[in-house]
Amino acid sequence: AVKPFATGVAKDLASLATPITIIYSGLGSCVGISYVTSTPAKMTGNGLYWDTGTSALVSCTTSDSTGGTGDTVDIGVSDVYATSCAAQLGGSVTLGTGMHDYHGPVQTMTFVVPGGSTGASSKSMISAEAAYMVFGFGGLSHTVAPWDTSTYIHARKPDSGTRQMAGHFLDTGSGPAEKWKATEEANSGAVVTKVDADRLAGFGEKSIGLLSTGDADVNRASATPLKILALQFRGQDCAYLPDSSSSKFDKLNVRDGHYPIWGHLHMYTNEYGTNANVQTVIDYLTGSVKPTGFDLIKTEASKGVVPDCAMMVDHKEAKDGSTLKSYAPAHACGCKFETEAAAGTVPASCTACTAADFTKDLAECPAAKPYCNYKFCEAK
Repeated sequence: AVKPFATGVAKDLASLATPITIIYSGLGSCVGISYVTSTPAKMTGNGLYWDTGTSALVSCTTSDSTGGTGDTVDIGVSDVYATSCAAQLGGSVTLGTGMHDYHGPVQTMTFVVPGGSTGASSKSMISAEAAYMVFGFGGLSHTVAPWDTSTYIHARKPDSGTRQMAGHFLDTGSGPAEKWKATEEANSGAVVTKVDADRLAGFGEKSIGLLSTGDADVNRASATPLKILALQFRGQDCAYLPDSSSSKFDKLNVRDGHYPIWGHLHMYTNEYGTNANVQTVIDYLTGSVKPTGFDLIKTEASKGVVPDCAMMVDHKEAKDGSTLKSYAPAHACGCKFETEAAAGTVPASCTACTAADFTKDLAECPAAKPYCNYKFCEAK
């Protein structure tokens, strides 16, 4: 799920005056956590990195110049808390010595159906109860029309953070992801391909998939169009999209708590403070340090994730599936994020300012939003 964002950040980091090269291997969130349950862990097989010469993401083979079995993993990345992967990791999770969980931008998981004009689904929403039945039973013993056949119900494998996160929210925190009866796909790209194949084969009405917004957003108006379903969660009277409308990318309903299936990107490492590159990456992605060589919030807005500074809610407990509470970031960036998500169009509710970041600017800003953050007036 993190691949679209990881690709964008890899490009940004490679463009710095002192470049940092990210070698990324997307094997699933629980696999990412498994690499940091021992010290040190090694990565073998193929990886991806941003080639500044060709301006493209290219493949490489990981190796160890000292004759070992692979390259040492610096950061284990996951869409979910390590505890959510307990069933995938032998029933419990013991992180390696000194490993710490650093929280990056927010990722959102969505239910998608075929879009477009030919063979598209007529459905526009799903309830949490229906989603639980559809993915949990796959039409085998309990059915929800029209998603009543497992062949057309597509999800990642149980070690996927996309699946684990949705499972923990749909089952009030206990997470039935291992018991789902959906057709399992190898990666997010395969989910996109299969949902569109259902459309082309005339089964668009029966087809449904689970994807992160990073993967779903880029396919809303593509040659293989997808439609994100609004979700009516438990206790809600209405169904909500992640965004304020189907034509926007502002993630407003995620940020204010109306759309609940989301979580921070987790980055596990024991090298913060001992590895300068690791510390830089963690500082940038957690938002504790503002990058000077690129616009991180712009990258986040274009890749379907939300920086912590644009959030208005947080989870009450440190686990997937937790209920929400009000949240005020140290330096809010809601207007900056919404402007970037709208390709530079400033929302009517936002006021521009010229003062230095994170300082009061009462000359340009109203009393209710006195701070000039990222050239916009914010409350804090």
